[in-house]
Amino acid sequence: MKDSTSRRAQDRPETLWQARTFKTMKRHYERLGLCRVCAAQAAWGHQLGFSRINPPCHDCQPIIDTFPVDKPGLWRSRSPRRGAKFSSSIGSGKG
Repeated sequence: MKDSTSRRAQDRPETLWQARTFKTMKRHYERLGLCRVCAAQAAWGHQLGFSRINPPCHDCQPIIDTFPVDKPGLWRSRSPRRGAKFSSSIGSGKG
């Protein structure tokens, strides 16, 4: 029988590497001119998938429209790169 204290990968907390990757991506998008909220959404998009985040604000949309990589929703990205993958419980409102 499996140890009851073991956790599935998707239930584990965010790692330090994931947090640093998020922070780096967020700063990158802030330097490109996005507001803090949209920069955070873009960073989440790289980790959770752009279809799982909120759309950009009206002020940031013209900047986002200049990015070369098409993403779901109203998003575009500067890079096809994905960030450090988060566990599925992060950002889903669970635990």
